Amino acid sequence: MKMKNKRKIYLAIFIFVILVSGWLGVLLDSMLPKQPKGNSLGMGLWLVLPLFTALLLRLISRDWKDFGVKPHFNGNIKWYFVAFIIYPFVTILTVGFALLLGFAKLTHFDIGALFSLVAISVIGNFFKNIFEEFAWRGYLTPKLIELKVNDWLIYLISGLVWALWHAAYYLVFLPDEYFESLSRVGYLLTGCVLMVCWSVMYVEMYRIVRSVWACVLMHAIEDGFPTVLVVMSGVITLTKAGDLWLSPIKGVIATVLFLGIGLLLRSIRIKKEHGKTISVEKPITI
Repeated sequence: MKMKNKRKIYLAIFIFVILVSGWLGVLLDSMLPKQPKGNSLGMGLWLVLPLFTALLLRLISRDWKDFGVKPHFNGNIKWYFVAFIIYPFVTILTVGFALLLGFAKLTHFDIGALFSLVAISVIGNFFKNIFEEFAWRGYLTPKLIELKVNDWLIYLISGLVWALWHAAYYLVFLPDEYFESLSRVGYLLTGCVLMVCWSVMYVEMYRIVRSVWACVLMHAIEDGFPTVLVVMSGVITLTKAGDLWLSPIKGVIATVLFLGIGLLLRSIRIKKEHGKTISVEKPITI
């Protein structure tokens, strides 16, 4: 069998396992009594199965070259800073406009307690997102690149697989109180749009840094900063219109900004690659 066909089969196996992993978790929970809603063994299986599948496929194929486990700090510290600052920047911008336009209310809060909550959330989510990012950006993305899939299809495929992996999470695992403003199916459909748009940013960050760790950091900040401010702490309360347009997590303006940032990263990466090509091809003169 040709190597390219093997790669396609491994990739198809990976995507299939990802798409059924959540439902295997649902099945596991149905077989176990008194599983806590939102923190069950089935959710644990759903979370770890993508990375374990990626590791198994890499072990079988003896292929670790593009896993992205090396941080590549040298020459890339600025990109780690960019990964750190993207979500706070978009959050401050969108929430600032929401407050200015009367689409949001700011409740009284203790800055020290809020900072501690954000820090704890970021640290916890950093470890959680190792499982996610080394699956999406540590396996799915590089294997699509290896098969010479064009950029737009990479964004679409990786974004949809990432989103549809969340299907069981939105439709079953999460408690009902998360769905006061939007139905479970509505959350899943919204997630598909969001994650396809976000995937441009994550794919390009991986390609620029050549490491998954910048994506792990960026994802941890997303889970630990805007999510804490708007969802967990209640510090920011958005109106219905504010939630639609200016939510830093799922608002239209934030989504457009994240897509724009991703496309900007793409243009920077292409220029860097073009510069390297010219440098290699340029003849040496004496």
